[in-house]
Amino acid sequence: MGKIHVLSEQVANKIAAGEVVERPASIVKELVENSLDAGADRIEITIKHGGKSLIRVADNGCGMTPEDAELSLQRHATSKITDTEDLFRIGSFGFRGEALPSIAAVSRFSLQTRTPDASSGTLLEVKGGSLAKVKECSCSSGTVLDVRDLFFNTPARRKFLKQDTTEMGHILDIVTALALANLKVRFLLDTGEKKPLDLLPAADLSVRARAIFGDDWADQTVTIQNEVPHIRLSGLIGKPSLASGNRAQQFFFVNHRWVKAYGLSHGLQAGYHGFLMQHQFPTAVLFLELDPQYVDVNVHPTKQQVRLSHEALIKSLIEKTVGAVLKEHGDLAPSVRVSAGPSAGPRTGAEDHGRTFFFEGSKPAYEAPARVAEAEVETPVPCEESSFEAVKIGKGPKITRVLGQVHRTYILAETEEGYAIIDQHAAHERVMFEELLRNFESERPVSQGLLMEEVLELHPRQAAILKKNIPFLGKLGFEVEPFGEKAFVVRALPAILKEENPVILIKHFVDELEAGKVQTRLREGRENIAAMIACKRKSVKASDVLTLPAMQGLLVRLARCENPFNCPHGRPSFFKYSLLEIEKQFKRK
Repeated sequence: MGKIHVLSEQVANKIAAGEVVERPASIVKELVENSLDAGADRIEITIKHGGKSLIRVADNGCGMTPEDAELSLQRHATSKITDTEDLFRIGSFGFRGEALPSIAAVSRFSLQTRTPDASSGTLLEVKGGSLAKVKECSCSSGTVLDVRDLFFNTPARRKFLKQDTTEMGHILDIVTALALANLKVRFLLDTGEKKPLDLLPAADLSVRARAIFGDDWADQTVTIQNEVPHIRLSGLIGKPSLASGNRAQQFFFVNHRWVKAYGLSHGLQAGYHGFLMQHQFPTAVLFLELDPQYVDVNVHPTKQQVRLSHEALIKSLIEKTVGAVLKEHGDLAPSVRVSAGPSAGPRTGAEDHGRTFFFEGSKPAYEAPARVAEAEVETPVPCEESSFEAVKIGKGPKITRVLGQVHRTYILAETEEGYAIIDQHAAHERVMFEELLRNFESERPVSQGLLMEEVLELHPRQAAILKKNIPFLGKLGFEVEPFGEKAFVVRALPAILKEENPVILIKHFVDELEAGKVQTRLREGRENIAAMIACKRKSVKASDVLTLPAMQGLLVRLARCENPFNCPHGRPSFFKYSLLEIEKQFKRK
């Protein structure tokens, strides 16, 4: 006999199951997508033990005839496509015809279905891939699928499943994503003990997102919309205050299909340049609608990865739209909410007779000793204070009065809505950064010649780096020339930096290039060096004592900035607190 043979149907199904059924959440995704393709507007999902013992998906879709129900359990049986050309205009969630037989191959599976015009339904039971029972039954129109004892016949795979709570978390992510993309559908997720999701049909995305993520999340999001020929972008993006340390809060949909698209995520990240710290990732729910012929969804059995023929254009659309919306929004300052209850989190009152106030979710806003004379806060001078004119930070809070300095690091200011705490270093860094950048981006930056030329010596590797970047430094206003193999002569520097040591500035610049550090989330080299200079050389530091006029002047200059909400590295420059939250804390509301 020859060495090559055809695998049995059971073995082939189990191999396919290894591709399609990664974990219980994979099954939920396939079954719910089938319900959506069937036109259901109500889908109930029941889960037990993280999906290990039971996954049930019941819908009110079109249902199946007895003949179609049996065919659905055969590999590559589908109602979605008929020929090769259909693969290039797929408009349904499913199309490969692998899901049901693959799931049935590794579980105790049953399917109950009826079409609206039929008087009775059909029940099929499958055990380990073998059809065990087919009979007529009484049931509602639609389809109910039960998946029990997952991987009962492949115990080695069952060992790879995580704890019930972990698997349930993945299922919740799947249902959340599908609910965000299908607003007209009622979704009910039931674990027997509780109902993590019970979502009524929604009029628009913001309503559905608020029902899923809560008011606090929804209040920190902004609607975006834009389009170019053949591509339409819409959705919600989070303010910088919603950013997290991973991409778990990013949802991308291509023609309403939830996809994992790292290229699109990079476009989103680029749109937040200057608004986020390094290693922070924004929140977003983004929808892309484009001609199906430009999307290849047949690249992976799970159908969650897609290939886009115009990915560079789409990334650019996302980046430019997100960046423009953030700049135009004008009020990106984080709002701090304080808890009125004493049980959750840090202390919430003045337990020490008024000496210290703590606010949940933040560092102490103000902590002063009992004796005011010992407090290190600048004493306001009436005549200076009265001369201060109210300034508005972007479209955010209008600052009406500067109260003083806290711990020589933060400026405390009264606003029309409550009060704000400003990080003096971050605020001044932003001011200096934008002033430097405006100078650097002028057609001919003004240079200041040195009275005595400075010589800079570097080791060979750094010398090579600096030689490569001399033209760039020249565009900023520096005049640097090689002076031997490892030395350079500095003859001029940008006029705005005339009080700085040019050798130290250039050395810092070369050090960062050599280390591969990026001190800012911004893109261009001129922005990098402007951020470096603003941070290391020019800005007010924490622990610097500021006079009241100096604080007032800083806030006036901050209000003139294009982005007053973050330092160049993305760190927030101030937080705002509402009067309502303060009154809640003191039990006035």
